[in-house]
Amino acid sequence: MKNVFILFLMVSFVVSGCVSYDHYYKLDEQYLARRQLETRRYDTDDEETLLIASAQVLQDLGFTLDESETKLGLITANKDREAGSTAGKVGIILLAVLAGTQPVYDVSQKIYVTLVSTKNHDNKSHNIRVEFARVIWNNMNQARIEKIQDEEIYKDFFDKLSQSVFLTANNI
Repeated sequence: MKNVFILFLMVSFVVSGCVSYDHYYKLDEQYLARRQLETRRYDTDDEETLLIASAQVLQDLGFTLDESETKLGLITANKDREAGSTAGKVGIILLAVLAGTQPVYDVSQKIYVTLVSTKNHDNKSHNIRVEFARVIWNNMNQARIEKIQDEEIYKDFFDKLSQSVFLTANNI
């Protein structure tokens, strides 16, 4: 009986080891569009100046720097904001009162940003990739995480970064 159990255990390990997980490494259909939205190329070989300009732009946008490691080309930052509008909250509360249910509305949010700089193969330019995400808490103290994919936010950030890099390069 013991031999049958050991044989069954060995067969089950072999069979379970043959399972394929191809979908773990498969990129979604939106990956290339998202990467283009989040990445810009800057024709400078001075990565440190580029990261300093990036940190200054983030601070100008109201972010507080969490981590900054120039040797790794990494900056992380965050900022707290109120979630939702007052008019929207009032509307939700009125509808909930009329329906006789508990109103659920967003109260606060924390916006996170991660910025990574990578050197291109030509050694004369760098790519900056930035990602914005947020954690939103509602009045029931429940949280949800969302990746921010608003094109205007990324465009605004990269426009300000380009202006900062230009002004820094020309000592203005």
